[in-house]
Amino acid sequence: MDEQEQAQQALIKMFRRDQEEVRANPARKPRARLDPLAHPWILAIAVVILILAPTAFLVIYPRFGPVDTLTAFCTAETDGEYSTAYGLLSNSVRQRVSLDAFTQASHSANLLTCSVRNSFSFILGETRASLDASYQIVNSDTALEGSMSFVRENGQWRIDSMTPDLFHISP
Repeated sequence: MDEQEQAQQALIKMFRRDQEEVRANPARKPRARLDPLAHPWILAIAVVILILAPTAFLVIYPRFGPVDTLTAFCTAETDGEYSTAYGLLSNSVRQRVSLDAFTQASHSANLLTCSVRNSFSFILGETRASLDASYQIVNSDTALEGSMSFVRENGQWRIDSMTPDLFHISP
C-alpha cells in the first residue's frame, strides 16, 4: 500500500467516524425567530401599554374613591364603629353635627346594610362626586334608595350629604 492509499484509508476512516458522531449527536434545530414584521407591532403595543396604563390609572382610579368611602362608611355603621363612620364625614358636616349627635342618630337609624346601586360615581371637577346608594334598615323589608354626595378634602373623599338623611348630616 502506498502513501496515497494510506491517506485515502485514513480519510475514509475519519469520514466514517465523523458520520457516526453526527448520528450519535444530531445537530440542534435552530430556535424559531419572530417574523421581522412582528417586531414593529410588538414595539407599538409595548409603547401603547406604557403610555396608556398610567393615564388610565390616573383617570379611572379616582372614581373608586367615593365607592371606597361609601363602603367604609357602611361597614363602620353596621359594625357599630360610629366614630370611624364620623371620621368619613366632610369637615363642614363635622362642624354642624357633633360626634355625640351623630352617634345618637346612628343608633336611631338602625342601618342593617347599605350598598352602591351602580358603581359609577359622577365626579364634578375632581372635587365633588355623587353616588346612588341603597340602604336596608333593621325591621324593614324594603330598601331605601337615595344618594350620597362627596367632597374631596386633603386628597380623600368625604361624605358631605345623603338622601334620605338617615344620620341628620345634610344642611
